[in-house]
Amino acid sequence: MMLAKSSTNTIFTAIIAEDHMAQTEILIRLAERNGIAVVDTVSSGEKLIQSYLSHVPDVIITDIGLKQSSGLDACRELKRQGYDPFIIVVTGIMDVRMAEQSSELDSLSYLVKPITEDRFKRSIQKIIERIDNRMRLSSPYTSKGYLITCRQKIRDVDGGVIYRDLHVNEEHIVYITKYGKETTITLMYNHVEHKIRTTLSLKQLNELTTKQIFQANKSQLVNVKFIHQVCADLITYGNYEIILHGVSETVTLSRNCYIHFERASTTIK
Repeated sequence: MMLAKSSTNTIFTAIIAEDHMAQTEILIRLAERNGIAVVDTVSSGEKLIQSYLSHVPDVIITDIGLKQSSGLDACRELKRQGYDPFIIVVTGIMDVRMAEQSSELDSLSYLVKPITEDRFKRSIQKIIERIDNRMRLSSPYTSKGYLITCRQKIRDVDGGVIYRDLHVNEEHIVYITKYGKETTITLMYNHVEHKIRTTLSLKQLNELTTKQIFQANKSQLVNVKFIHQVCADLITYGNYEIILHGVSETVTLSRNCYIHFERASTTIK
């Protein structure tokens, strides 16, 4: 399979939400023939939300009538949480009301089954163009924050390994933690906590981010803008405990890294 890429050399990934296995297989074949790496398939709206939060794909290809909740309801919830996926809606019946709801979610295509190769290909091409436009308009230094590029290692539904780049707004990073060979970035969007994994090392992320993100200990970085309180560590003398806005976890500020905290604090206006 030749993977589709944008002008920024980004591989496109997708989740397929469909509750009929035969239709799922058709959509997988259509996606793969058009260079889209399918990272997961689900059959309910609830699982679509969970899968999206885990994989953060570029595209959601969803049927309207899923188990438990509709594909449109799931996409609406993701939008509410601050995500902005590209959406292709597929359905077995042409319904004007559903088409209007799909349009309100800014879906790029509303495809009625049976889906032809040509119509699907045009939908994918539209997405590639939109992603290219979004990246060209996303200057690293915008009023919305500084964008950093994080490399991810993921697997498609066939078990193949894919490396792709995610563009993360530094303003939403709360803290970063190194776990073994992977690093987890904890983000806050619309007061909702999210986590993404990256293959980048803590050192690489520290070099990519601005001075407002500092090293708190040997395995964690913290965004000074999310600090609620710093108090003495009651267990280890000389260390401190960082309490953060919006998350339940606390971060240890080691005595050796306190100087980094002081420097980062000067960036707050």
